Amino acid sequence: MKIENAYIKLEVQEKGGSMTSIYDKKRDAELLYQPLPDAWQGQDVFIFPFIARLIDQTYSYKGKIFTLKNHGLLRYMNAKLIQIDSYSLKATFHSNEVTFKNYPFDFEATLTYVLKENKLSLNYEIINLSKEDMPFMLGAHPAFKVSGKRNDTEFNMSGNQINFDGDKEKTVLLQEETFCFMNGLTSKIDSPISLSKGLFNLINTIIIDAKDITKVTLNKKDGSTIIVDIKEAPYLALWSDKQYGDYVCIEPWFGYPDTIDSDKDITRKPGINFLKANQKFNYTYTIEIK
Repeated sequence: MKIENAYIKLEVQEKGGSMTSIYDKKRDAELLYQPLPDAWQGQDVFIFPFIARLIDQTYSYKGKIFTLKNHGLLRYMNAKLIQIDSYSLKATFHSNEVTFKNYPFDFEATLTYVLKENKLSLNYEIINLSKEDMPFMLGAHPAFKVSGKRNDTEFNMSGNQINFDGDKEKTVLLQEETFCFMNGLTSKIDSPISLSKGLFNLINTIIIDAKDITKVTLNKKDGSTIIVDIKEAPYLALWSDKQYGDYVCIEPWFGYPDTIDSDKDITRKPGINFLKANQKFNYTYTIEIK
């Protein structure tokens, strides 16, 4: 489904309710990564109810074991797409007999896309339709194209930078190397961050404590700019594949991957959120193009 205004043309697919194109009409340029044969095959993910990997792809709730793939349920489901008006549309998901086998809660999840001049806002609404507290995580995963040149070993991303507001020095939550589970260690990184495949070979996913971050600015080598206003998201992830993908993902997260010492009980999972019965959780972030 497509919506557009004078600045942006947006395309959203049923699979995962995710974006497949953010087109800058003024610059005549695609802003969202378009999958390459030898790189990541995704573009964007509506992450719910858990972020990234669970140990052994399993967790427990009230003594019962459940299985869940990377980044949860919705990326593997088809959304109901509804065009609200010329400049907005929504993608809606509902729990069902299949989801109950992997996540024993009744929910409704809606992602609403709205265009206003040179900004795209994405509003996430989660409703707990269960009769008990619902543990969950939520995240976004847009992959933005960056300027550069491919060589025999990698895509050269040099010249593209990520800048943050707030303090220049940011805290990075580290992961163990093999399966990228959280290891409880931290490091520091300074803004601006110069993007390179070497950086993502050194730190597979840069997970940042985002409590003092509101705006994340991607300054591209070609002179264009994308500003992602992540507002109150407690964590921010930056990710790209290790070789040929011409993109960087800027991901506001409410939660993070499993820890290496996880006991699998989802109610004790670090970073988990709880939504009371019949309550709503709302989160909006914006993408501004310049």
